[in-house]
Amino acid sequence: MDELDDVRALLVKYGQRHEAQFSPSNRLKLVEELLHRSIPAAATEGVIVDGDTELIFELEGRDYLLTFVPANSSWQGHWEEFISRRSPSAQEPGLLRDRRWVLLYLPDHAPQTGNRADEQLVTAIGTSGVVLDGTHLDAALTGLYPLAELIQGAFRQHRAYTSLAGLLTTDGSAADERHMTPAARLTSPVRVETTTWAGAAAEVLLIGQPQHDRPTGLALQSDRTALLTCPDGLLNVDLARGHAHWHLPLPGCHGAPLVHEDGAVWVMCGSVLVRWHHGQLEAVAGGFEDGAVLLPGQDGEPWVLSGSGVTFRTGDGTLALTRAGVRAGEQLRYPITFNASVRSALWLDQRRFFLVASGHSAVVDLARTTDAGQRDDWIRTPVSYPGHVLRAGIDSVITASPDGTGIGVGLHRTDITNRTSEPLLHTQLGEIFGLAQDSSDGPAYLLASLPDNNHTHVRPVLMRLTGHRISAPTTPTAPAAPVVAYDAVSQSARGERRDYRLDKFPLACEGQGEVFRAEHKTTGTIVAFKKRTGRGARDRRRMHREVEAGLRFGGNPHVMPVLDFSPAHDWFVMPLAQATVEDKRTELQDPTQLHTLVSSVAAGLADAHRDGWIHRDVKPSNVLLLDGRWAVADWGIARRPRGQTSTAGPLTRAGIGTQGFAAPELAVDGHDITAASDIYSLGQLIGWIFTGTWPQANVPLMPPPGPWYGVVRQATQLDPAQRPQNIADFLAVVERETGVHDELPIIRAARLLEDANECDDTAAATQLLTLAADQPDSYELYLAMVTKLDVRAAETALLANPQQTTAVLKALTGHAVGNRGDWATNEEATRAIWWLLKVARLAAQEEQWPMLDAAVQGMCDWDGRWDRWDPRNSIRGWLITLRGHAAATVASALRAQPHGARFYYEVADDHHADLAIRSAIHAAQST
Repeated sequence: MDELDDVRALLVKYGQRHEAQFSPSNRLKLVEELLHRSIPAAATEGVIVDGDTELIFELEGRDYLLTFVPANSSWQGHWEEFISRRSPSAQEPGLLRDRRWVLLYLPDHAPQTGNRADEQLVTAIGTSGVVLDGTHLDAALTGLYPLAELIQGAFRQHRAYTSLAGLLTTDGSAADERHMTPAARLTSPVRVETTTWAGAAAEVLLIGQPQHDRPTGLALQSDRTALLTCPDGLLNVDLARGHAHWHLPLPGCHGAPLVHEDGAVWVMCGSVLVRWHHGQLEAVAGGFEDGAVLLPGQDGEPWVLSGSGVTFRTGDGTLALTRAGVRAGEQLRYPITFNASVRSALWLDQRRFFLVASGHSAVVDLARTTDAGQRDDWIRTPVSYPGHVLRAGIDSVITASPDGTGIGVGLHRTDITNRTSEPLLHTQLGEIFGLAQDSSDGPAYLLASLPDNNHTHVRPVLMRLTGHRISAPTTPTAPAAPVVAYDAVSQSARGERRDYRLDKFPLACEGQGEVFRAEHKTTGTIVAFKKRTGRGARDRRRMHREVEAGLRFGGNPHVMPVLDFSPAHDWFVMPLAQATVEDKRTELQDPTQLHTLVSSVAAGLADAHRDGWIHRDVKPSNVLLLDGRWAVADWGIARRPRGQTSTAGPLTRAGIGTQGFAAPELAVDGHDITAASDIYSLGQLIGWIFTGTWPQANVPLMPPPGPWYGVVRQATQLDPAQRPQNIADFLAVVERETGVHDELPIIRAARLLEDANECDDTAAATQLLTLAADQPDSYELYLAMVTKLDVRAAETALLANPQQTTAVLKALTGHAVGNRGDWATNEEATRAIWWLLKVARLAAQEEQWPMLDAAVQGMCDWDGRWDRWDPRNSIRGWLITLRGHAAATVASALRAQPHGARFYYEVADDHHADLAIRSAIHAAQST
């Protein structure tokens, strides 16, 4: 896999020559890199001739001089002088002595410039050396053939120029051995039992002789000829007579070829896609995994399905659909999320593809998302090994597969819209090699083999199918779904920078990039063009993540989609937003608008969290208003699913995210996190909307008392385990705290108190404490309910969330001063002090020091204000028992509340008490 990644990376770099001026120095650097990869043992040395750099290298004991000849060279039309100045009779006669001379005619970045050698240059060099051109370079870059072997092969031809086809194609094996015979002309008829359904019909057309090599693909070249892919190349077979001859004798070909309307033929050769047209061979794209499948897209453009979507507990696999382009370096790879063993694919329309897998199949629309959805979105596959698929009509496909017996083949037709399938054919054949039809309403052809127990050879059979298509509906169809804005851009995306016209000045400048207003030239659509400014590897990975997330989750209306992107991930295009949350803070304080925002952000995060992605940078500027809806953007520092994360390096040590909005745990370990980290940031976002204050690190930004107070308090717990653990839990908190309830909080609290005290219901006690923490100003709730909670029954709930319990203790302390003219009764004050004492005892026992401090301060504050003597004997007796950290913590609390601490004066003279406590009480007596 590393080798394939290297090929893809090199092709991306090579493709950038189309984006900007590809300088001679860049050409040199690229070819030097290619030389080191293709000729590992070569020691290259640069020399200067007439201001141009040339390379000397050694290959298998021979010295070579490599001269780069740009297609736009100033020597164009004066090649004789160019050759003579570098010949052995020139100023440096030793430069070519005992060296073989290779002239590499580099293609220009301009599309109109040819990719093959200049004929005048070939004539001028004569016998002095050999000329290689862009087709040879493309072949080496894509991995079709090593550059070293191309160079050696060129010299073996003993002429100045040999085309790529001349170097790689062969004479082919005897084509007549692969002739097929019309079934009607066989002297010994072959019976193939076949059953058909649903109006389909089938007949055996041609039968071949036994042969060792198995075909691997089939395509129709016309209504009279078919192309069979064999290990030795592409074989042209006459459909009427069965005669065969070589169309392209190129070893290594596999899979179904693609025949373009201009006569060009595309086929996979190893890991490379090649094109054969008018006797010219070109390598177009490379770096594909074994078993890659070629398929036609819109207007017959070539796409390649490669990799696997199967995961083994980590990652998303390598499944991808790649738009090949027409030249090496133009391929645009879309990673697909579909955890299935995909066997084949079919283009439906625009950027929609049908992915066929064992078990289930799925439709993916690359204009919206690269995610094939969840199991509920999938379609059951009616065959066991769907390696071949055909279009049968609008949203109707045919899949072919062996039935598993070794002597049977089945075809089924699936209606994608209705998600139903029906059998079309079952026939007594063995292996399937191909399934093809022309683009008109003509027949389809199935290439298979006769059943045979001898697996060392096969006998091909070509069967013609009719009646397999779905007739066009005679009744009016339902109106088409409305076109989503920006679809025209994403459906024509090809990763070409020149497709966009950018404004002169950026709309925004970020740490890693600039955002420009731009026009998509083809459609006139106004978009946002984000250009990467950072040039480091980390910057590239960041934009790669941002593009990947936008492609994958862009089908969610609350995630900013990616419409087009550079294969090198140095720019991408997205819709142009109208505003950010920063721009709309005041308006968002309206309850309805805030609900809409929070629900939108939550919906945008939910899909990502489900698939193991954590955004890690939710903040006002990263939530954008797009066509009236809020969308989460900038996934550049998102944490991908486990198995796909990269080493964070300095980024992790410095903390991840934006200070204040980032959850505390991101400063410790930015990888080992959960959805609770994004929920913290969302809570801080709500707090910022209400306060307008930029949050500090690890300090929850609380809004004023009201419905959203409880939401923010629970979302911004410093301990991630105490926050809502997922978006569903978070939305439940939002609904509970801000929704319209049929019962008052005090009524709900009374019900929870009864369940907690009488039934030892820990869940009820937890809910009561949470209700209290979210209603800190509710005087009635605290004095009538909280102080009646049995501490023994609520022990688990009190200790499960010490931060929340501490907040409840502080809120109860705050009610000691009364409530807008209402004062506690003596009974309520006494009960509050008793309750605080019991919690303090529990906190000391469990070594919960912040909780202990808050409980003792509250106890002293209440007692200092209300002078309640009933609990004092118990308080004094408890104080005498304390030692160590507990004593130090209580002493500090007593010093903070001297008006209450002075009532425990007897302890100051008790030699059994800890000195710190005695000193604190003694100091209180003197205040």
